Amino acid sequence: MSLKEITDAIYANLATQNESRDLLINEMHKVLKVTREAISAIHQGDMSKAGESIKTAKSLLRSAQTHLKKLSQLPVVGLVQDAEAEVAEAALFLAFRLKERIPSPEKIGVTDIGYLQGLGDYVGELRRYSIDSLTNDNLDEAKRAFAQMEEVYATLITFDFPRGLTPGIRRKTDVARGLIERTRADLSTAIENRRLLEGITTLQNSLEK
Repeated sequence: MSLKEITDAIYANLATQNESRDLLINEMHKVLKVTREAISAIHQGDMSKAGESIKTAKSLLRSAQTHLKKLSQLPVVGLVQDAEAEVAEAALFLAFRLKERIPSPEKIGVTDIGYLQGLGDYVGELRRYSIDSLTNDNLDEAKRAFAQMEEVYATLITFDFPRGLTPGIRRKTDVARGLIERTRADLSTAIENRRLLEGITTLQNSLEK
């Protein structure tokens, strides 16, 4: 076999991989767009729209995973893991809002690493929901979200593996810890304010008698 024949074969292989890479990147952009729409819908209370968006994201992700199998030599695994994390985050948050059992990686259709990364990002959505609940004077929901944040963090810190095996997990765990501390402070302030308000109300009622 001549050098030209060898390099022609390599070129054809890389051209095929490049085409799959372009398709993969396009799918990833679609996944990110749809999952962000899903999370927005969850915060707005539109669970039906969120569920449909997550269903679409899962379908796009399956297509992306098909393209990934053809990319043996290009560093694109991270692209798919990022998309998987987004899908996992949205699916986890929807299940929380619907008060359903937490879904597994298999049910969502993501890898273990994508799922763990999604768990880390999920803490941020829980904090946002907790603060929104406090704003709406729903202390019980704020506490429920905080309890879930703590459970997720307690789970993530057990994955003490090398960074190469669990990329991004340690950083997301550190971020989660900071979010939990801030949320704990916000909850404590809200609880103290409620107690103070209840005390003032009780005093006013006793004085009016």
